[in-house]
Amino acid sequence: MEDFNSLQCEHCAQPGKAGNKFCPGCGSPQVQQEISAAHKWSNIQGMALFFAVELIICLSALIIKKSSLATEIFFQGLLAFSAIAFFLSDWKDNKSLLKWSSFSLKKIIVIVLLTTLSAVIVHFLVELLNDELFNQRQSYYSPYSSYKYSKFLMIFFMAICPAIFEELAYRGYLLGKLLKVVDRNEAIYISSALFFLIHFSFFSFFWLLPFAMILAFLRIKENTLWYGIIIHFTFNLTACLVELFFL
Repeated sequence: MEDFNSLQCEHCAQPGKAGNKFCPGCGSPQVQQEISAAHKWSNIQGMALFFAVELIICLSALIIKKSSLATEIFFQGLLAFSAIAFFLSDWKDNKSLLKWSSFSLKKIIVIVLLTTLSAVIVHFLVELLNDELFNQRQSYYSPYSSYKYSKFLMIFFMAICPAIFEELAYRGYLLGKLLKVVDRNEAIYISSALFFLIHFSFFSFFWLLPFAMILAFLRIKENTLWYGIIIHFTFNLTACLVELFFL
């Protein structure tokens, strides 16, 4: 008989102990599936492959110093394809994340308002630190300024694409895999740390890591990606609009 190391909640994939009446991750009545050591190792291998692919794509984009719209489309396309492919590879477990049973207009309004305020504060703090430490300003718009529909391109690549594909990749596939191997808190910390590292922006530690942790927490609590997508889109869109119209 196969040796089972732990049990898994059917609702959120959180590992738990036999005999628990409720899942420690989502609080739902515990319906568990047995997880073998071999299955855990398979999940770890899947995560390693995912992050390796993400790392290769992002490093390749950084190496190409002469950026153009064509290279932007190429690498954004690769990241989008990677996110969709990995997410679909666990479709049976991940498809529930595209549902929105906890939809609440009140929650959305509060989330949008708080996210917008946070994005404005972070944007100006980053600009202040850039001025004080490096005597320069970071511009989201300048890489697209020479192209037709430049503002639309900036919003598309800086707000729409990350909100959809990074959520599918990191709060969808990666966090789902982690929840099959470690407990909820560890899954939040690890997925957030990897999300922070893949941005290659250590200067953004003070806001990017907490941002990722909030998104991971909401994904587990609400068992959907939609709140995270809204937060991610609102945050990045606000940063773009502040640069376009207030600086």
